[in-house]
Amino acid sequence: MGRAMLYGLRENMVRTIWQPFVLSLGASMPLLGFLESLGGFWGIVPTAMQPLGGWISDRRGRKPLILLGTALSTVGLLVMVIAGWTKQWLWLLPGIILLGSLAIAIPALDSSVAESTPPNGRGRAFGLTNTFYALAGVLAPALGGFLAQRYGFLSVLLTAVALETLTLSAVAIVMHDTMRPQDRKALIGQEFVAMVKTLLTPPARLRHFYIAITFDAIAYGAGYALLYGLLSRTFGFTPFQLGLMASVSSLTWAATQLSFGKMVDRHGTVPFMLFSEMLAVMIMVAWLFVHTFPSFLALHALWGINLAAWMPSFLAWMTNSFSDAERAQEMGRIAAFRGLIAFPAPYLGGVLYDWFGFRGPILFNIVMALVVIVLFWKWVREPEVPVA
Repeated sequence: MGRAMLYGLRENMVRTIWQPFVLSLGASMPLLGFLESLGGFWGIVPTAMQPLGGWISDRRGRKPLILLGTALSTVGLLVMVIAGWTKQWLWLLPGIILLGSLAIAIPALDSSVAESTPPNGRGRAFGLTNTFYALAGVLAPALGGFLAQRYGFLSVLLTAVALETLTLSAVAIVMHDTMRPQDRKALIGQEFVAMVKTLLTPPARLRHFYIAITFDAIAYGAGYALLYGLLSRTFGFTPFQLGLMASVSSLTWAATQLSFGKMVDRHGTVPFMLFSEMLAVMIMVAWLFVHTFPSFLALHALWGINLAAWMPSFLAWMTNSFSDAERAQEMGRIAAFRGLIAFPAPYLGGVLYDWFGFRGPILFNIVMALVVIVLFWKWVREPEVPVA
């Protein structure tokens, strides 16, 4: 939980100012989209890192991968500092690659949470973890925006380096590995090659879920993933205003996360993934008709409810679909399948902005999200394979 809080402080501060920072160095919206496609949440670098991290984690333990990912992101933030110091956006390329490499730890992190709780309590467990992350996001984004506006983007990036270094130290000293020593196996290259060959051929029982979340990644990668850059470029929102938006979203997320986690354990995962998608569509439709900061602030408060419904249901569905021995590898494979197909989406969103303005990427996001709702409604059911 402590790591979730520290990571939440760093991530929320940097995420708030990242896109305005890139644009301040002279980047265009398509270039911003390209950087997001490279190392952003849906980027090709995280896509490549997750199956590798999952495969290693299932054989050598969770903690080493979490340490490695945190170390890589610390170096990435230092490179971002160089970009800000020199005012050269070219430094952003190695910086975003290193920062995106943090994803090598994601399957290990999610597996650690799952292995610390029984299957019927994982909604609550992921809800609690996300609550700590969201609580960190209540103050961190507004603080990051204030620092960027008052003292410049470098002040935020240097603070982020300090927080990530503290996180690395905490993981190294305090965290215990949830994988038992007797469950560890040797790293055999042929096994990894065999796994890579199956990345684009999901198991038959999970195929519908793979397709649905891939459409979801394309939708939100082209639209929502660029939101702060779009608002900064289109409406002139300041870093502090963007920080306030992120803070109110985190506040409603933190306030509702535990309740949604409990409801997921009680009523299942799919209804809450559907609810999240439908609420997101309604919020994005409203974005098309408002132009003022107070309106976007109010709508972003509702976005926190969307996150609170999605995160525990999505993570519980995935973790309950696999046994302990295969969980991290399979979660990495899901991420890879989704990312390999969806990674160009942010660049597409930047191009749509150049062609059609703010409405272009948002309309694309809405249409694709409606497709996702239909896919979930028709195809996705509760996990078929219980965890032993």
